[in-house]
Amino acid sequence: MDFELSTEAVELVGLTRDLASSGRPLWPALAEAGILAAALPKRAGGDGYGLVEQCAILIELGRHAADVPYLTSIVVAATTIAELGTDEQVETLAVPAGRGESILTAEHVTGLPTAARTTVGIAAQQLGVVERALEMTAEYASTRIQFERPIGSFQAVSQRLADAWIDVEALRLALWQAVSRPEPAEVATAGFWAAEAGHRVLHTAVHVHGGVGIDMDHPLHRYFLAAEKHEFLLGGATAQLLDLAEVLS
Repeated sequence: MDFELSTEAVELVGLTRDLASSGRPLWPALAEAGILAAALPKRAGGDGYGLVEQCAILIELGRHAADVPYLTSIVVAATTIAELGTDEQVETLAVPAGRGESILTAEHVTGLPTAARTTVGIAAQQLGVVERALEMTAEYASTRIQFERPIGSFQAVSQRLADAWIDVEALRLALWQAVSRPEPAEVATAGFWAAEAGHRVLHTAVHVHGGVGIDMDHPLHRYFLAAEKHEFLLGGATAQLLDLAEVLS
């Protein structure tokens, strides 16, 4: 399946990146820029973007460890209502113009099939988290000098970074496979790699950074907490493997 984003969607993702880097309160900024509304299906007054574009936005939010309710409000609740809800329910979708509150929560879509969309969305945001954490760690390993050498040149460090890269790419592949074919096995596989990669990559990042990795003044701790949050939301890697085993049995 072709995952290449349209020109409009690429611009939407770029705008998300700019806003996440701007230092402004992000949720109202996303609303004011029209990103929240644009990502909704056309039935709800959006531009008709699907899960591919929404996951691209989630990846960007993950790369900034952004704590905004885009996944729950837009990807899960609003999109599910727009696709499966009644006309009356669709009329309730009103994206706030500049206001900071979440527009919808899970209680608005009780009974609608949201589990797969939630797992895929978490995996997308986790991909952004581990991508950026690995980049930060590689940059640190190339500049941190010990015994007159960058620590990244030591075999033990380079091997851990290589393993982390494999984890990131495994998550990327599993995510887009689940987006293209959101069947239970594919979704559980993406959930497993989101939990597993999040745990392993961020522990590697903290270990390579040493004391800096747990310094509250350093941004890495936000990525560690974000990865843990996503892992807990998924129930951990073991829970996802049990789901996968049940599907395949």
